[in-house]
Amino acid sequence: MKWYKLSEAIKRLRKELKMTQKQLAEGICTQAQISKLENQEELPSSITLYQIAQKLEVDVEYFFREIDNERIDYIEEVQSLARKYIRNKNYPLLKELIDDEFKNDLFQSNKEYQQFLLWHKGICIYYIEKNKSKSLETLNEAIALTHDQQRKFYTEREIEILNSIAIIYNEEKDFVQSLQLYEEAIYYIEKLPKLKDITIYLRLLYGAAKQQLKLDNIQKSLSFSEKGIHLCRNNESLYLLGELYYEKARCLAKRDDPEAETFFQKSMQIFTVEDKLPYVKIVNEEYIQFKEALIK
Repeated sequence: MKWYKLSEAIKRLRKELKMTQKQLAEGICTQAQISKLENQEELPSSITLYQIAQKLEVDVEYFFREIDNERIDYIEEVQSLARKYIRNKNYPLLKELIDDEFKNDLFQSNKEYQQFLLWHKGICIYYIEKNKSKSLETLNEAIALTHDQQRKFYTEREIEILNSIAIIYNEEKDFVQSLQLYEEAIYYIEKLPKLKDITIYLRLLYGAAKQQLKLDNIQKSLSFSEKGIHLCRNNESLYLLGELYYEKARCLAKRDDPEAETFFQKSMQIFTVEDKLPYVKIVNEEYIQFKEALIK
């Protein structure tokens, strides 16, 4: 896998220079060796690679950049597929993907990839094996791969894993512990000098808003919801906006505030645009109950 781009690059550059394998091999190695290199049957020594690079008019680093790009593309593809399985709650397929990747050479050579796989292994353990303690142990192991106890902040990836742990406590109906983790993660994400992925922050704010409402802390839930809505608007993002409008509406409804109607409607509008029809139905049912309660 990882040498595929090297072979491809040598062949491409040779052809761009209208050079035969024999011409490239001259003074370096045999034509047969060049053929084997281009067909991924043989790896070059560092000296041979340097001489090939000179003849192809590039520096040796060019080849390593090609290899790194191939690795990055592959990792991103796996990560994208894993996230798709999670969105669809397809944990058996996620487990199959993760198990296969543990056998990949990249698992041993890339610590961040190790972390990603351990993180998703922990999620699978919880939803497939129903083993809370083993799942949490695996998720904390994933964080420990990159988190130095002396470091006073968390990276975005580490915060994402904290979010997963908070979700598990929510699933276990331990809303207090879940909320504590959400608030801890929010504290750390707000300390980051620059946030690359606002969706992490939005997931945390939405999670915290839900936990606060479950604990009947209406004002605090409202505060988290409004913060998330403000973040969506500032970044022109619809991500979780419908959910955040819904949480705000629920908070206002608990206070019998007529303004709840506006946010129920806004939530349904967003869900309609996103084609989340089951969500529209849920919100609409709660909206009708709210309207009926006001009349009474």
